[in-house]
Order: sequence, then C-alpha cells, then structure tokens
Amino acid sequence: KVMISLPDLSDQHSDQIQIGKLALKSFGGMHSISGEIYTVSCSDDNSVVKDILSSKGKKKVLVIDASGVTHASMIGDQIAASAVKNNWAGIVVNGCIRDVEELKTLPIGIFAKGVVAQKTNKKNHGFEDVLISFGSVVMTSGKWIYIDQNGWLVADNKLEL
Repeated sequence: KVMISLPDLSDQHSDQIQIGKLALKSFGGMHSISGEIYTVSCSDDNSVVKDILSSKGKKKVLVIDASGVTHASMIGDQIAASAVKNNWAGIVVNGCIRDVEELKTLPIGIFAKGVVAQKTNKKNHGFEDVLISFGSVVMTSGKWIYIDQNGWLVADNKLEL
C-alpha cells in the first residue's frame, strides 16, 4: 500500500481540495489514512459513534464533529477495537479520545485534537450523515479525507496519487 503524502497531494490537487486548519494528532497504529467520509455530529455523547463503528465500515473514515469539546472522550479502546473489527479505515475527531496506550496498538488511523480520561454521556444524542464543519473545512458523507502527520485535506472525490 502506497503511503500518502499530504504535501504532494496538496501540490498536485490544489484546485480541488480544502486544507484542514485544525491541528490533529495521530493516536492509532496507522499514521496515514485516506477514505470516503461518513459524518457524525455529537459533542457530549458518543452513543451514535459507538453504533456507527459497530456496523460495516467498508474502509470509510468516520469524521466526528464533537464541537472541539475537551471534557469528554469520543473514542476509547473498545469503540476503536470495534471499528477495526468492522473494517473502518480510520476515525477523525474534532474533540478528544482516551486509552492512548491501547489505541496505538490498533491497525487503524485515529486522529483527534487531544486526550481526556472522562467518558461521554450515553443518551443517544447526535446526528449522523449530516453536514459538518471544522478547521475551515466543510464536509459531508461521500467526500474524501486524506490525513497524515503533515495535516489533513478534504476533496469532493477520490484523488489520484
């Protein structure tokens, strides 16, 4: 599998992409991912995230807009292990994750703003397959995300490397 290079993609496709302006750190075992986006919006409740990642991922990337909250974790080791089992390519979180030591052993890309030990509420609040926006990028399900340790970008369609 060819590792993507964000700087190269950015140079080759500058007219077709939106560059993410929010710094995200890599926490999973894979530090470079790309895939079709599936969106979810939820800030204090990850029940919808858990449900989505326990369904077939088809190598997609779940992009979670948790409104950047730092008081609740959207992804932990159990949900991430479920994502691996169900064939998700990666998870991107505008918010926090937890279980850092376990996450780095999993063969999946997990990118987030930061870490917090506290779990979320479980009240089934959240919206999937909706328009979300963070880091100066507007995203909907079906667009493509490319992310590595140089940053991230979103395109309307799959980019040729």
